Amino acid sequence: MELIYEIISGWAKAGYMPAIFEHTFMIRGLLAAFIIGPLLGAIGTVVVTKKLSFFTQTIGNAAMSGVAIGLMFGEPVDGTYAGLYGFCLIVALLMTFVKNRSRLSNDTIIGVVLAQVLGIGIIMMIIVTSQFNIHQVEAILFGSLITLNDTDIIALAGAALVVGILFTFSFNRIMLAGFNSILAKARGFRPVLFEYIFVTFMTIVVVSSLKMIGALLVLVLVVVPAAGAQNIVHNLRQFVWVSVIFSTISTTGGLLLSGFLPVPSGAVIVLVSSILFYGSLLLKPFLGRAGVSQGEL
Repeated sequence: MELIYEIISGWAKAGYMPAIFEHTFMIRGLLAAFIIGPLLGAIGTVVVTKKLSFFTQTIGNAAMSGVAIGLMFGEPVDGTYAGLYGFCLIVALLMTFVKNRSRLSNDTIIGVVLAQVLGIGIIMMIIVTSQFNIHQVEAILFGSLITLNDTDIIALAGAALVVGILFTFSFNRIMLAGFNSILAKARGFRPVLFEYIFVTFMTIVVVSSLKMIGALLVLVLVVVPAAGAQNIVHNLRQFVWVSVIFSTISTTGGLLLSGFLPVPSGAVIVLVSSILFYGSLLLKPFLGRAGVSQGEL
């Protein structure tokens, strides 16, 4: 990692990049942005088409409890990986299990679990913040470049590599299982299994991006780039690629701006993403019959 920092810092000193990239924390943020952007864009296409937007928000809110659990079991403040990933995965799989075992609508189940997660999270955060630095915990809620460390980058890169490869090979099956379970069964697929697989992928990606984007804002970056792409594309292939491009521009562009503004990186990233979304709406009339509905996907 030090070699990468020296190379990029050298480019900044030579004038090839903005001077702010002489700082290590900005270089870490840049690496995270290039990893997170494409992954969130690709995952977002399935989230939007399967109407799982608030499912993502529930996972983000579950991060509060996950961090608190990790701290209570002795994990370091800047590395509550077991508590964070473990609790969020439990919440995601629980929602999926209840959905497949009850007649309740998806939004009802999400609303119930979201309320529970928020209640647990608030209580546990009050308990742990009396013992730990509140500013470290705030990084999970709002995102912060300063709190990113080498372990976060390595964990993010590892998660992105594994999820990216598996998601690429299972993408068509996940989409088919989500839109036509009967046809999926006829082709020998198990729709419920692929639903669990996608939920696991999504949770890992969302949790991995929390330190940079923040739990309260991660929903926007998962949903908005894909929603903006949906305005201007004509088919599924374009939908995925444009969403990836929008998400990557949002993370990298927001990172650059946050380096010059005294605000959390997550907030600026979301702002850039929102600008792209409204820009796609303005472009839509000039692209003919652009935009695809969920039925056409």
